[in-house]
Amino acid sequence: MNAWAREAAGAGALALLELDAAAVGPFLLSRPVFVGPLVGALRGSPLVGAGLGILFEALTLQELPLGGRLDVSAPVAAGVAAWLASGPGALPCEAAFPAGLLAGWAHARVERALRRGRGAPVRRAEAALAAGAPPRLGTKIVSALGLQALATFAVVLAALGAVGPAAARLWPALPEFLRAGARAALLAAPWLAAGSLAGALWRRS
Repeated sequence: MNAWAREAAGAGALALLELDAAAVGPFLLSRPVFVGPLVGALRGSPLVGAGLGILFEALTLQELPLGGRLDVSAPVAAGVAAWLASGPGALPCEAAFPAGLLAGWAHARVERALRRGRGAPVRRAEAALAAGAPPRLGTKIVSALGLQALATFAVVLAALGAVGPAAARLWPALPEFLRAGARAALLAAPWLAAGSLAGALWRRS
């Protein structure tokens, strides 16, 4: 299987897992703590995937103390980061982490646009129900989920096929102080997440 086929298969699998976050279940299959180790295991690096999955899980569970919630799609961010940090030609975790964040940020905005677009079909279904006509909800639900999966597939494939290779070429050329800064950010992220969780527990006590 060539690289594009592997990336397309990975993007397809992640798109199906992400549907859980779009309320197919929820069975929690889309949580980073599940997605990260699964992707890492498929790429031969389960511990790397698990570490990144736990990190994204912690970062997206609660609002952060420095500016609110991290506005990214958590399963996409974790899946892309775990994929890029594992397998052949793996990126360092400090490079895969921001690449995952970028993919998750892009997907969150695409998903927001899709959610806005679902308003009109919902209003038409409500009008049909009010008029006593069959609203054909099954067709609308299937088409909405299909569009969601297709959008996720496109974002993830772009991240794996374009952002990942670009980061692999760019990373060695970066000045050492920038690479050191990325390592410091990766090391600081768990503490930031721990602070957000501690703050949430404090507010509930």
